[in-house]
Amino acid sequence: MKKYRILVLAVAMVLGVALAALAQQQDARRQRWNQLRKAQQQAIETIQQHAATLKAKMQEMVKNMNRPQSDDRRDRPSATWRKWRKERLKFVDALESQLAILKGQRRLRAEHGGATRELRAIRNLAKTEKAGKTVERLDKLIDKRQKKYEDTLRTLGFDQ
Repeated sequence: MKKYRILVLAVAMVLGVALAALAQQQDARRQRWNQLRKAQQQAIETIQQHAATLKAKMQEMVKNMNRPQSDDRRDRPSATWRKWRKERLKFVDALESQLAILKGQRRLRAEHGGATRELRAIRNLAKTEKAGKTVERLDKLIDKRQKKYEDTLRTLGFDQ
């Protein structure tokens, strides 16, 4: 009888520890899910803000284009356009990073894997045709894309 009690107690303890570990894993998953949702909500809000700002700046540029300008102002539109282009590129970069957050790590990994797989196939074909310079350039391009992908994941706070 004592043997059975000890056996039952040991099984109960193992089950208790296993259930506690399972609950802890589920809690960790739930926390990661909540963090992801929060990051996605913030990304959506940021995208909306950037889109509104970009729209307002575009309307301002169109308004400025339609104004009558003096001769010396007509000669300087390139500086205005360069400034506008730099600002627009900053907004587009910010929007792209927010979209990457919305895509999530899996989708980014899938996109990167597809592009890299295609480049490696071309590289292997070039290698079989003994095109050494092409192989070298493709290796550099693959490495460059891999570094950019890793930097993107690191910047966005995704695990690798």
